[in-house]
Amino acid sequence: MDADIVYLIPYGPIVVIPPRARGKEEDIIRVMLTDALIVPDSVRRMAEKSVGLFFETVNKMPAEVAARDHLGLGRPLKKGKLLENFTLLHGKKLLEIGSGYGTNLATWIKHYELDGFGTERDAEGFGSSFNASRELFAANGLSPERIVRVKDDILPFADASFDVVYARNVLEHTEDPIKVLEEGVRVLRPGGILHAEVPNYLSYYEGHYLVPQPPLVWRWMLPLWVRLLGRDPSFARTMRTEINPIWCRRAVKKLNKKYPVTLLSLGAEFFLDRLTRPFVFELDEQRLN
Repeated sequence: MDADIVYLIPYGPIVVIPPRARGKEEDIIRVMLTDALIVPDSVRRMAEKSVGLFFETVNKMPAEVAARDHLGLGRPLKKGKLLENFTLLHGKKLLEIGSGYGTNLATWIKHYELDGFGTERDAEGFGSSFNASRELFAANGLSPERIVRVKDDILPFADASFDVVYARNVLEHTEDPIKVLEEGVRVLRPGGILHAEVPNYLSYYEGHYLVPQPPLVWRWMLPLWVRLLGRDPSFARTMRTEINPIWCRRAVKKLNKKYPVTLLSLGAEFFLDRLTRPFVFELDEQRLN
């Protein structure tokens, strides 16, 4: 199997605050003049009671704000544009590993006319995401069967099934990130793209707890650091803080023992471009609004 693999290492979230119209029964988020994603109130409530309340204990954001962030209604087209620096998306068959509440995948299916599928597991803080994402798909006229529940790192798809495999903020929450990457490459078609966005733990900011951090070298450092800042370290103990650009290069070498892959980018060019523009952390922006 010949495949390309892309790592994009975000140094902080990109800010997009979309126009919003709130109805009695549903929120309608206008992603383009010709596109609309319907988010039922029931999905929003599930997000608030699940991921919202969970992250309220982690980063002290109100549950409503944290839920709105994880619904991610302002991100999909900007993320799609970023991905299209490497491959056109229109009409492709795409798998999103860790599709969350389904807003990103649903938007891409509608906008790019993708043959899109997602996998989701009931991870800590995300207990409602599988059912909520299927409900969101149904509300938007998409088959809920496109969201598949998984219990481990094995993808329930045949070899060479997809043109694009996408995973955003997933690897740092897995028990075996190398296995997740191997599975992602396995289901790629020849010449396909695997795009993985992960935190850079050599950076200066921890995006889950929303706190400054020193560069992290060992996994024990983050729990100790957030405890010193008066935060609950339980969630920090679950994160793979060894992930950084150096780890990514080593991961590609390990993958090459099983599959021929090429590292296309570590995201440095996007980071340098971001430095030319004013930067605001997305959750902070939402809290101010």
